[in-house]
Amino acid sequence: MSLQRDTLRVFSPFDRLSDEYLDKVLEKAEWVEIPRGTLIFKRGKTLDVQHYLVSGRVDLIDAQFQSSSLEAGSDNASFPLADHSPTQVSAVAKTDVELIVLERDFLDLVMAWSQSGDHPEGDSSGADDHDWMSYLLESPLFTRVPPGHIQQLFVRFEEIDVEKGESIVREGEPGDYFYVLESGRASVTDKAGRVLAELGAGSYFGEEALVGDTTRNANVDMLTAGRLMRLEKADFKTLLQEPVVKTIPASEWGERSASLGEFVVLDVRLVVERRFGKLEGSRNVPLGQLRGALDELDKSTAYVVSDDAGRRSDVAVQLLAQAGLEVYLLTDAAQLHGQPLN
Repeated sequence: MSLQRDTLRVFSPFDRLSDEYLDKVLEKAEWVEIPRGTLIFKRGKTLDVQHYLVSGRVDLIDAQFQSSSLEAGSDNASFPLADHSPTQVSAVAKTDVELIVLERDFLDLVMAWSQSGDHPEGDSSGADDHDWMSYLLESPLFTRVPPGHIQQLFVRFEEIDVEKGESIVREGEPGDYFYVLESGRASVTDKAGRVLAELGAGSYFGEEALVGDTTRNANVDMLTAGRLMRLEKADFKTLLQEPVVKTIPASEWGERSASLGEFVVLDVRLVVERRFGKLEGSRNVPLGQLRGALDELDKSTAYVVSDDAGRRSDVAVQLLAQAGLEVYLLTDAAQLHGQPLN
Protein backbone atom coordinates (compact mmCIF):
# COMPACT_ATOMS: atom_id res chain seq x y z
CA MET A 1 0.00 0.00 0.00
CA SER A 2 1.25 3.49 -0.83
CA LEU A 3 1.69 5.74 2.22
CA GLN A 4 0.26 9.26 2.19
CA ARG A 5 1.00 12.35 4.27
CA ASP A 6 -2.41 12.18 5.98
CA THR A 7 -1.67 8.64 7.15
CA LEU A 8 1.53 9.79 8.81
CA ARG A 9 -0.03 12.86 10.40
CA VAL A 10 -2.08 10.64 12.70
CA PHE A 11 1.14 9.83 14.54
CA SER A 12 3.57 11.81 16.68
CA PRO A 13 5.95 13.47 15.88
CA PHE A 14 4.85 13.46 12.22
CA ASP A 15 1.84 15.63 13.07
CA ARG A 16 4.28 18.47 13.74
CA LEU A 17 6.29 18.19 10.53
CA SER A 18 5.83 20.29 7.42
CA ASP A 19 5.05 18.68 4.06
CA GLU A 20 8.72 19.01 3.10
CA TYR A 21 9.87 16.79 5.96
CA LEU A 22 6.90 14.43 5.73
CA ASP A 23 7.92 13.70 2.15
CA LYS A 24 11.38 12.73 3.37
CA VAL A 25 9.77 10.31 5.83
CA LEU A 26 7.51 8.87 3.13
CA GLU A 27 10.57 7.97 1.09
CA LYS A 28 11.88 5.75 3.90
CA ALA A 29 8.80 4.47 5.76
CA GLU A 30 7.49 0.95 5.11
CA TRP A 31 3.94 -0.40 5.34
CA VAL A 32 4.02 -3.84 6.98
CA GLU A 33 1.21 -6.40 7.49
CA ILE A 34 1.58 -8.73 10.49
CA PRO A 35 -0.64 -11.81 11.07
CA ARG A 36 -2.39 -12.48 14.36
CA GLY A 37 -0.21 -14.12 17.03
CA THR A 38 3.09 -12.78 15.71
CA LEU A 39 5.71 -11.53 18.18
CA ILE A 40 6.54 -8.10 16.74
CA PHE A 41 9.46 -7.52 19.10
CA LYS A 42 10.70 -8.91 22.39
CA ARG A 43 11.37 -7.06 25.64
CA GLY A 44 15.03 -6.15 26.10
CA LYS A 45 15.72 -6.13 22.36
CA THR A 46 17.69 -3.31 20.75
CA LEU A 47 15.44 -1.90 18.03
CA ASP A 48 16.75 -0.13 14.95
CA VAL A 49 13.20 0.81 13.89
CA GLN A 50 10.05 2.46 15.25
CA HIS A 51 6.64 0.78 14.85
CA TYR A 52 3.39 2.74 14.46
CA LEU A 53 0.07 0.88 14.69
CA VAL A 54 -2.22 1.66 11.72
CA SER A 55 -4.87 -1.04 12.22
CA GLY A 56 -5.64 -3.91 14.58
CA ARG A 57 -4.74 -4.57 18.21
CA VAL A 58 -1.41 -5.24 19.90
CA ASP A 59 -0.72 -6.49 23.43
CA LEU A 60 2.24 -4.97 25.27
CA ILE A 61 3.70 -7.22 27.97
CA ASP A 62 6.08 -5.86 30.63
CA ALA A 63 8.70 -7.54 32.85
CA GLN A 64 6.03 -8.62 35.36
CA PHE A 65 4.04 -10.22 32.52
CA GLN A 66 1.34 -7.61 32.92
CA SER A 67 -0.41 -7.06 29.60
CA SER A 68 -2.03 -3.91 28.20
CA SER A 69 -3.85 -3.66 24.89
CA LEU A 70 -3.26 -0.99 22.29
CA GLU A 71 -5.96 -0.36 19.71
CA ALA A 72 -5.26 1.40 16.42
CA GLY A 73 -6.83 4.86 16.43
CA SER A 74 -6.66 5.30 20.22
CA ASP A 75 -4.78 8.23 21.77
CA ASN A 76 -1.91 6.05 22.93
CA ALA A 77 -1.59 4.53 19.45
CA SER A 78 -0.49 7.89 18.08
CA PHE A 79 2.95 7.12 19.54
CA PRO A 80 5.40 4.35 18.57
CA LEU A 81 4.89 0.90 20.14
CA ALA A 82 8.28 1.17 21.86
CA ASP A 83 9.80 4.56 22.50
CA HIS A 84 12.95 3.18 24.14
CA SER A 85 15.69 0.87 22.93
CA PRO A 86 16.34 -1.67 24.39
CA THR A 87 12.61 -2.27 24.62
CA GLN A 88 10.83 -2.35 27.99
CA VAL A 89 7.91 -4.47 26.75
CA SER A 90 7.19 -7.27 24.31
CA ALA A 91 4.65 -6.63 21.55
CA VAL A 92 2.32 -9.36 20.25
CA ALA A 93 -0.24 -8.96 17.46
CA LYS A 94 -3.62 -9.98 18.95
CA THR A 95 -5.32 -9.50 15.58
CA ASP A 96 -4.01 -9.09 12.09
CA VAL A 97 -2.28 -5.70 12.23
CA GLU A 98 -0.82 -3.13 9.89
CA LEU A 99 2.23 -1.13 10.91
CA ILE A 100 4.32 1.73 9.61
CA VAL A 101 7.99 0.95 10.21
CA LEU A 102 10.74 3.57 10.07
CA GLU A 103 14.43 3.46 10.98
CA ARG A 104 15.02 5.17 14.33
CA ASP A 105 18.22 6.82 13.15
CA PHE A 106 16.50 8.30 10.11
CA LEU A 107 13.67 9.68 12.26
CA ASP A 108 16.27 11.24 14.55
CA LEU A 109 17.88 12.82 11.48
CA VAL A 110 14.57 14.24 10.19
CA MET A 111 13.77 15.75 13.60
CA ALA A 112 17.17 17.42 13.66
CA TRP A 113 16.60 18.79 10.13
CA SER A 114 13.16 20.11 10.95
CA GLN A 115 14.04 21.83 14.21
CA SER A 116 17.25 23.41 12.94
CA GLY A 117 15.56 24.65 9.79
CA ASP A 118 13.86 27.82 11.08
CA HIS A 119 17.11 29.53 12.01
CA PRO A 120 20.24 30.61 10.13
CA GLU A 121 23.49 28.84 10.78
CA GLY A 122 26.46 30.81 11.98
CA ASP A 123 27.47 33.88 13.89
CA SER A 124 26.63 37.28 12.43
CA SER A 125 29.25 39.19 14.40
CA GLY A 126 32.25 40.80 12.75
CA ALA A 127 33.16 43.90 10.79
CA ASP A 128 35.33 44.63 7.79
CA ASP A 129 37.61 47.03 9.69
CA HIS A 130 39.00 44.31 11.95
CA ASP A 131 41.24 41.37 11.10
CA TRP A 132 39.14 38.23 10.49
CA MET A 133 41.55 35.97 12.39
CA SER A 134 41.41 38.19 15.47
CA TYR A 135 37.60 38.11 15.45
CA LEU A 136 37.64 34.35 15.11
CA LEU A 137 40.06 33.80 17.98
CA GLU A 138 38.10 36.17 20.23
CA SER A 139 34.79 34.35 19.67
CA PRO A 140 33.55 32.16 22.58
CA LEU A 141 33.74 29.02 20.45
CA PHE A 142 37.42 29.39 19.59
CA THR A 143 38.49 30.27 23.13
CA ARG A 144 37.65 26.66 24.01
CA VAL A 145 39.84 25.12 21.31
CA PRO A 146 43.30 23.87 22.43
CA PRO A 147 46.22 25.97 21.08
CA GLY A 148 47.62 22.99 19.18
CA HIS A 149 44.32 22.61 17.33
CA ILE A 150 44.24 26.31 16.48
CA GLN A 151 47.59 25.95 14.72
CA GLN A 152 46.32 22.95 12.75
CA LEU A 153 43.11 24.79 11.88
CA PHE A 154 44.86 27.62 10.10
CA VAL A 155 47.03 25.16 8.20
CA ARG A 156 43.98 23.21 7.01
CA PHE A 157 41.78 26.15 6.06
CA GLU A 158 41.45 26.48 2.29
CA GLU A 159 41.29 30.01 0.87
CA ILE A 160 38.85 30.74 -1.97
CA ASP A 161 37.97 33.99 -3.74
CA VAL A 162 34.26 34.67 -4.31
CA GLU A 163 32.36 37.14 -6.47
CA LYS A 164 29.48 39.47 -5.67
CA GLY A 165 26.20 37.53 -5.93
CA GLU A 166 27.90 34.13 -5.68
CA SER A 167 25.95 31.46 -3.82
CA ILE A 168 28.02 29.83 -1.06
CA VAL A 169 25.42 27.70 0.74
CA ARG A 170 22.02 26.51 -0.50
CA GLU A 171 19.19 25.47 1.80
CA GLY A 172 18.51 21.74 1.58
CA GLU A 173 21.98 20.78 0.34
CA PRO A 174 24.25 18.48 2.38
CA GLY A 175 26.74 20.13 4.71
CA ASP A 176 30.31 19.70 3.50
CA TYR A 177 32.33 22.69 4.76
CA PHE A 178 32.64 25.09 7.68
CA TYR A 179 33.17 28.65 6.42
CA VAL A 180 34.80 31.80 7.76
CA LEU A 181 34.41 35.09 5.92
CA GLU A 182 37.88 36.60 5.58
CA SER A 183 36.74 39.68 3.66
CA GLY A 184 33.59 41.03 2.05
CA ARG A 185 29.98 40.77 3.19
CA ALA A 186 27.34 38.06 2.80
CA SER A 187 23.60 37.74 3.33
CA VAL A 188 21.77 34.86 5.04
CA THR A 189 18.24 34.25 3.74
CA ASP A 190 15.52 31.65 4.20
CA LYS A 191 13.56 29.82 1.49
CA ALA A 192 11.09 32.72 1.27
CA GLY A 193 13.91 35.17 0.57
CA ARG A 194 13.72 36.90 3.95
CA VAL A 195 17.06 38.28 5.19
CA LEU A 196 17.96 36.55 8.46
CA ALA A 197 21.41 38.06 8.98
CA GLU A 198 24.28 39.88 7.30
CA LEU A 199 27.81 38.57 7.79
CA GLY A 200 31.10 40.47 7.84
CA ALA A 201 34.79 39.66 8.21
CA GLY A 202 35.34 37.08 10.95
CA SER A 203 31.80 35.69 10.76
CA TYR A 204 31.51 31.94 10.44
CA PHE A 205 28.69 29.73 9.20
CA GLY A 206 27.81 26.18 8.19
CA GLU A 207 28.54 24.49 11.51
CA GLU A 208 25.03 23.27 12.40
CA ALA A 209 24.72 21.06 9.33
CA LEU A 210 28.09 19.49 10.14
CA VAL A 211 27.34 18.92 13.84
CA GLY A 212 23.88 17.44 13.22
CA ASP A 213 24.78 15.68 9.94
CA THR A 214 21.80 17.51 8.45
CA THR A 215 21.18 19.55 5.33
CA ARG A 216 21.78 23.32 5.17
CA ASN A 217 19.02 25.32 6.83
CA ALA A 218 19.52 28.65 5.04
CA ASN A 219 21.04 30.29 1.97
CA VAL A 220 24.26 32.33 2.10
CA ASP A 221 25.06 34.64 -0.83
CA MET A 222 27.83 37.20 -1.27
CA LEU A 223 26.75 40.85 -1.15
CA THR A 224 30.22 41.92 -2.28
CA ALA A 225 33.28 40.24 -3.72
CA GLY A 226 35.41 38.73 -0.97
CA ARG A 227 37.42 35.82 0.26
CA LEU A 228 36.37 32.75 2.25
CA MET A 229 38.30 30.30 4.37
CA ARG A 230 36.71 26.86 4.40
CA LEU A 231 37.36 23.74 6.44
CA GLU A 232 36.36 20.22 5.40
CA LYS A 233 33.78 18.40 7.51
CA ALA A 234 36.22 15.79 8.88
CA ASP A 235 38.68 18.49 10.00
CA PHE A 236 35.86 20.51 11.56
CA LYS A 237 34.71 17.55 13.65
CA THR A 238 38.24 16.65 14.76
CA LEU A 239 39.59 20.13 15.45
CA LEU A 240 36.55 22.22 16.34
CA GLN A 241 33.66 20.02 17.47
CA GLU A 242 35.23 17.23 19.51
CA PRO A 243 37.51 19.46 21.65
CA VAL A 244 34.60 21.76 22.54
CA VAL A 245 32.10 19.10 23.62
CA LYS A 246 32.46 18.02 27.24
CA THR A 247 30.50 14.90 28.16
CA ILE A 248 29.17 13.49 31.41
CA PRO A 249 28.16 9.80 31.29
CA ALA A 250 24.96 8.99 33.18
CA SER A 251 26.92 6.47 35.24
CA GLU A 252 29.07 9.35 36.61
CA TRP A 253 26.27 11.87 37.09
CA GLY A 254 26.11 11.70 40.89
CA GLU A 255 29.82 12.45 41.30
CA ARG A 256 30.20 14.92 38.41
CA SER A 257 27.04 16.95 39.09
CA ALA A 258 28.28 17.81 42.58
CA SER A 259 31.19 19.72 41.05
CA LEU A 260 29.09 21.80 38.63
CA GLY A 261 27.80 24.37 41.12
CA GLU A 262 24.64 25.99 39.75
CA PHE A 263 23.39 24.01 36.76
CA VAL A 264 20.34 23.56 34.55
CA VAL A 265 19.55 20.38 32.65
CA LEU A 266 18.08 21.06 29.21
CA ASP A 267 15.93 18.71 27.15
CA VAL A 268 15.70 19.97 23.54
CA ARG A 269 13.00 17.54 22.35
CA LEU A 270 9.45 18.56 21.58
CA VAL A 271 7.12 18.62 24.58
CA VAL A 272 5.20 15.59 23.32
CA GLU A 273 8.38 13.51 23.07
CA ARG A 274 8.90 13.77 26.84
CA ARG A 275 5.73 11.76 27.39
CA PHE A 276 7.58 8.44 27.49
CA GLY A 277 10.47 9.49 29.68
CA LYS A 278 12.36 12.53 30.87
CA LEU A 279 14.86 13.71 33.41
CA GLU A 280 12.99 14.94 36.47
CA GLY A 281 13.55 18.67 36.92
CA SER A 282 14.91 19.19 33.42
CA ARG A 283 13.97 22.35 31.52
CA ASN A 284 12.32 21.78 28.15
CA VAL A 285 13.54 24.14 25.41
CA PRO A 286 12.95 22.55 21.98
CA LEU A 287 15.88 23.04 19.63
CA GLY A 288 13.76 25.19 17.32
CA GLN A 289 13.38 27.72 20.18
CA LEU A 290 16.85 27.49 21.69
CA ARG A 291 18.64 30.03 19.49
CA GLY A 292 16.09 32.70 20.39
CA ALA A 293 16.50 31.90 24.09
CA LEU A 294 20.31 32.11 24.22
CA ASP A 295 20.39 35.74 25.33
CA GLU A 296 18.13 34.90 28.28
CA LEU A 297 20.42 32.19 29.67
CA ASP A 298 22.57 32.99 32.71
CA LYS A 299 26.27 32.86 31.84
CA SER A 300 27.15 32.04 35.46
CA THR A 301 25.17 28.79 35.24
CA ALA A 302 26.35 25.49 33.74
CA TYR A 303 24.02 23.88 31.19
CA VAL A 304 23.74 20.13 30.77
CA VAL A 305 22.00 18.91 27.60
CA SER A 306 20.53 15.42 27.80
CA ASP A 307 21.24 13.23 24.78
CA ASP A 308 17.56 12.16 24.56
CA ALA A 309 17.20 14.25 21.38
CA GLY A 310 20.00 12.53 19.45
CA ARG A 311 21.57 14.80 16.83
CA ARG A 312 19.49 17.71 18.07
CA SER A 313 21.33 17.47 21.39
CA ASP A 314 24.67 17.74 19.57
CA VAL A 315 23.49 20.87 17.75
CA ALA A 316 22.23 22.37 21.02
CA VAL A 317 25.60 21.83 22.71
CA GLN A 318 27.32 23.57 19.79
CA LEU A 319 24.95 26.56 19.97
CA LEU A 320 25.46 26.94 23.71
CA ALA A 321 29.25 26.69 23.39
CA GLN A 322 29.23 29.34 20.64
CA ALA A 323 27.27 31.63 22.97
CA GLY A 324 30.05 31.38 25.55
CA LEU A 325 28.11 29.23 28.01
CA GLU A 326 29.53 26.38 30.07
CA VAL A 327 27.88 23.32 28.55
CA TYR A 328 28.02 19.54 28.89
CA LEU A 329 26.38 16.66 27.04
CA LEU A 330 24.78 14.08 29.36
CA THR A 331 25.19 10.73 27.60
CA ASP A 332 22.93 7.71 28.16
CA ALA A 333 20.47 10.09 29.82
CA ALA A 334 17.63 7.53 29.59
CA GLN A 335 19.30 5.63 32.44
CA LEU A 336 18.38 8.51 34.77
CA HIS A 337 14.75 8.99 33.66
CA GLY A 338 12.46 9.29 36.65
CA GLN A 339 15.31 9.80 39.12
CA PRO A 340 15.98 13.09 40.96
CA LEU A 341 18.90 14.98 39.42
CA ASN A 342 20.07 16.60 42.65
